[in-house]
Amino acid sequence: MRTAREFSTYVLDQLAPVGVIQTSHMFGGVLLKVNNKPLGVILSDTLYFKVRELELEEKFLAMDSQQLKYVRKDKDGPLVIQNWWSIPEEILENKKELVGLAYEVLLQGT
Repeated sequence: MRTAREFSTYVLDQLAPVGVIQTSHMFGGVLLKVNNKPLGVILSDTLYFKVRELELEEKFLAMDSQQLKYVRKDKDGPLVIQNWWSIPEEILENKKELVGLAYEVLLQGT
């Protein structure tokens, strides 16, 4: 799972109003954190946000978000990472909506 540098740059530009985003490598992609809180991960040109609250998970389901899935050579079928939900393209392209959703994710549990 490699992430194109251009896509990562685009995502970081879209999320700039959120504040300083720390990045590090994770699963062959880019982990995004704000104030040491995980926000999301970019994998295979897809942005995923970390969702921990049921109400927010329901919102992601309603916008046709998909959970992160990957295939391991030693397992049959894909494995699902339950807390990571994809950001649909129409939200990714709308900076205001994306930033609002990012704030919701960052405010979980506070």
